[in-house]
Amino acid sequence: MDGHEIQYENRTTISTYWHNKSVDLMASARVLWRAMEVDRQARLTCNATYKMLVGMSLELLLKAHCVGQKIENPRIEKTHNLTELAGIAGIKFEKSDNKILEVLSEYIVWDGRYPAPKDPAKMKRHWDNIQNTAFDREPLGSLEVLKPNNTFCLDNLHRIWRGLSDEYLRKYNET
Repeated sequence: MDGHEIQYENRTTISTYWHNKSVDLMASARVLWRAMEVDRQARLTCNATYKMLVGMSLELLLKAHCVGQKIENPRIEKTHNLTELAGIAGIKFEKSDNKILEVLSEYIVWDGRYPAPKDPAKMKRHWDNIQNTAFDREPLGSLEVLKPNNTFCLDNLHRIWRGLSDEYLRKYNET
């Protein structure tokens, strides 16, 4: 095996590489979040990219758990569905966090990269999931209004990431 083949083998089979890439993506999401906090235009134009980066970071962290456990499942390479990856890795989340993971999965697959999915029904389902996850319904007279609830703020998403990362470091740290 030459040096490139050894590096490839290491990067695909040593879970620390997967964890480190997750750390890089979360750091990038944090930088973008901070820019969005101070710049109204960035808040409008970068929100989907921010959620895509957080989702990708969580995806890599879940895959780090799978690599750490040496799970051989072809779905690991093919899916970006965070709840599916959590199931493969044997990680359980609260129902409210599963809803967040479901929304972030769509940002990974299409909403962070493309204006629309290939299937229009996916767009409607995604928008409904966002509405049901990122907003609280409150009465306003005889009407019901949606109020943002900060579900996708950095502190909340980092809480999920930190829990996964801490568990990873306890179980599989291969330094």
